[in-house]
Amino acid sequence: MPITRCNSAGFQILLGLALFTATIAMLAPGSGSPPPFAHADKLVHAAGFLLLAFFADAGWPHLGFVRVKYLPLLAYGIFIECLQHYIPGRSFELLDILADAGGLLLYAKLFLPALRRLQIR
Repeated sequence: MPITRCNSAGFQILLGLALFTATIAMLAPGSGSPPPFAHADKLVHAAGFLLLAFFADAGWPHLGFVRVKYLPLLAYGIFIECLQHYIPGRSFELLDILADAGGLLLYAKLFLPALRRLQIR
């Protein structure tokens, strides 16, 4: 079923909830325990931003996946990363920002075309 303006309100709410949850998770003090495998946090960043991109895109289906959707998400990732510098057990990592951008790019170049082929988007 295609995403319409009518059911896009639910995706807008999901985007808000996802941003709220991600902000709390990323600004909580670090646990200090090692990740389950090398670069697991980068995978989490990429997957999270892929999901945020989908919610933003589905929340406003009358627009394409344009700058007004992905640039604020990227700015959010950079802002959160800067704030992490001041959180105990957290640190600023440029690779996290690249993983965030990678998630947005993955949505735009892989998932969005698939959703269009399935006539969902």
